[in-house]
Amino acid sequence: MQGCSRGDYTAGIIAPMNETLPEVLVGKLLRARGWRLAVAESCTGGLIGHRLTNVPGSSTYYQGSITAYAYEAKVRLLGVRWETLEAHGAVSEAVVLEMARGVRRALAADVGLSVSGIAGPGGGTPEKPVGTTWIGLSTPFGDTALKTVGHGDRLANKEHSAEEALQLLVRTLKDTPEVHQPLPETTQAGEPVDVTARFEADGHVTPMVLHTPEGRVNLSVGRRWANERGEHALAMLPDGQVIHLFFSPLTRRWYRLPRAGQHTTA
Repeated sequence: MQGCSRGDYTAGIIAPMNETLPEVLVGKLLRARGWRLAVAESCTGGLIGHRLTNVPGSSTYYQGSITAYAYEAKVRLLGVRWETLEAHGAVSEAVVLEMARGVRRALAADVGLSVSGIAGPGGGTPEKPVGTTWIGLSTPFGDTALKTVGHGDRLANKEHSAEEALQLLVRTLKDTPEVHQPLPETTQAGEPVDVTARFEADGHVTPMVLHTPEGRVNLSVGRRWANERGEHALAMLPDGQVIHLFFSPLTRRWYRLPRAGQHTTA
């Protein structure tokens, strides 16, 4: 194989990966922070996930990807708002930021990376020529977006977009400390729980199933509300017991909080 920079093989012997590749650096930086990554891809069609999973041990920090190509997929799977798509178009700063936040929620990750672009050969406009890609990134320390333009054919533009997205992730992670932020007071008072949730088009989250050692428990959700710390829901178990669930946007975790009259030793 000629010109292979991501590891080569001869007679069945696998060569080590190039340690300077962004997908390798991403893994080291995420591990150092104890963070998990999720990716929302559009124009790259899974190429970023492919590169990330080429790295041995990536399952320790890579949650997965959602490839949301159509408008409907971005809305249903990532919680992107229709009004954002209609106002700005899929290839825009506003949309990739909503994609990055949405994939963080959907896959319970600490970091969300997203891409949406025009790979070509058609689809370009004077304002957004072929090769234009917006990259979004959402982390516990804030969100950012980057516009980049490739000048190759369709495949080259996809590769360019994936490379730029990974490089942005590397730069951003290098600029963040390796220490964890203290958990919000709300999460310190709660018990982490495993919940399957539905992420709504308006950005809110609805708990659907509580996973326990005994099995799956379907939830009947009543009152829901949000505050500066995260989202709350009161849910009824099949036996009639009502529990208070809390979703923290900082940790991307669900917690069961004590209700009035209950106490915790946490």
